[in-house]
Amino acid sequence: MTQAILTVGNIFADAFEGLMDLFRDMRIKAQKKALYRQTRAELSGLTDRELNDLGIGRSDIESIARGTFFKDAIVTKPNDNLKGWV
Repeated sequence: MTQAILTVGNIFADAFEGLMDLFRDMRIKAQKKALYRQTRAELSGLTDRELNDLGIGRSDIESIARGTFFKDAIVTKPNDNLKGWV
């Protein structure tokens, strides 16, 4: 009988923990979406001259807001064709 009570208690504890994880994930997703919208709105509100001063183009706003702008720009290994030249 004690084992059955402990098993049911563990099932409820696991279900509650899973529900809390779901709410945490939903909150984090909502925060990320709000930050994306805010970043996109602020950058879209800048003039082309202000964007140029920052070194970005209007076409870069979406990738900057999503956080994917610099991922492709980072070179992780050197170009072997340029050895001895640079």
